[in-house]
Amino acid sequence: MTASIPDGISFSELQALAKDAPEDTAAPKGPYDGLTQDELTELVDKIIDDASEKCGHPMLAKLLAADVLSRLIGWHSHAGLEQSEDCENKSAMYWHRDAGKLQAALCILHTVSIGPDDFLME
Repeated sequence: MTASIPDGISFSELQALAKDAPEDTAAPKGPYDGLTQDELTELVDKIIDDASEKCGHPMLAKLLAADVLSRLIGWHSHAGLEQSEDCENKSAMYWHRDAGKLQAALCILHTVSIGPDDFLME
């Protein structure tokens, strides 16, 4: 089967074709792996609500926060190491500084008691 390629097409013909063209569903809608800010916020709320239905204890929130902070520390540390490969790039320092700030937040979180069964207390 061969396709016919026209020698020319008018702008009005292009507009008519564009009206009937399907939307490109492969293109991401938002900057967060295809999610918009509102969609991302709704996803986080749903994840926390679903988890809270299974366990309403405040240790859930503390453990979630600790895990998220640990992941952010790792992500920032990795980004800093990648940026460090370019000796002229000073942004590595900022990634590492932010990793340190996150580490401080994690240390503070560990000192907040949820009660006698808090296994994250240091």
